[in-house]
Amino acid sequence: MLFFGKTADLFGRKVQLLGGMAFLSLVSLIISFSPNPMAVNVLCGFLGLGTAIISPPSIGILISVYPEGRRRNKAMGALGSGNPLGFILGSVSSGVATKYFSWRASFIIIPIFVCVMTIVSFWTVPTIRRAGNTR
Repeated sequence: MLFFGKTADLFGRKVQLLGGMAFLSLVSLIISFSPNPMAVNVLCGFLGLGTAIISPPSIGILISVYPEGRRRNKAMGALGSGNPLGFILGSVSSGVATKYFSWRASFIIIPIFVCVMTIVSFWTVPTIRRAGNTR
């Protein structure tokens, strides 16, 4: 994550956030077509890489958009509470999808959701210039 924090500073937080979400969506879709468990395990490692790409710019965007104070604290609290809630809801929805369809269904639903979030983020996430950046 330290590496991706540096790349977010170099290339722009919004660009890395959108690219990371697109990467996450693509890898999840590829997993749904995996021929064997070994391929699934290796590709799930790339899902972890995708989340490592997304985390630093998302935190950086929140910190730079909200001024220091109560509102920023609420935004960071929402981010922090979203992680365990997402884990719980993702586990339950994946279990339901696996029970009624196949294990592949979860890896098809994830890219749809992330792709929608990427499109929405394109228009809603502000582009923030770094202090001292002359470009």
